[in-house]
Amino acid sequence: MNAMEKLGRTRPNAYYIMMVYRAQMPAKFEVNKETKASLSTAMDYYMHPENLPKLHPTFVKEVKIISAEGDAITMEQHAHIMGKNLRSVNKLVRNNDEHKFEINTLEGDGKGSKIVIELKETPSGTGLHYWAEMELGALGFFAKGPAKSSFEKVAEEDAKALDAL
Repeated sequence: MNAMEKLGRTRPNAYYIMMVYRAQMPAKFEVNKETKASLSTAMDYYMHPENLPKLHPTFVKEVKIISAEGDAITMEQHAHIMGKNLRSVNKLVRNNDEHKFEINTLEGDGKGSKIVIELKETPSGTGLHYWAEMELGALGFFAKGPAKSSFEKVAEEDAKALDAL
């Protein structure tokens, strides 16, 4: 017996279809921040993912570097959100010409997610543009709000940490 039969229905209603469809769509977030740090300082800052647990202690619990080759770092990351422990393998790639970083989730929780951080020199320091397309799984509809809040908090913490450098 499938879920619809348990509900006494032979066809799903429109709300059910919408919820299943929306839960499988990636959640998209965008955040802009400004820091007093120079562009070169900001570029160096993001190439040290091993510092993430110190910079974002409420979210990132552990980072293990699996490999580092040139401008690419593959890492295993353990995080905590909404009372759930998450594990993922991510690849961070630095693009010096465009002052950009791409982080792709290769396996684990959020597989298929992508985060892009673009840096732009400004008269007062560096502009930080964060863009994410997050795979939140079957509960994505319910996790979208907390995920967005965590994403915004990470961007804010990065800007403060860069200001302190």
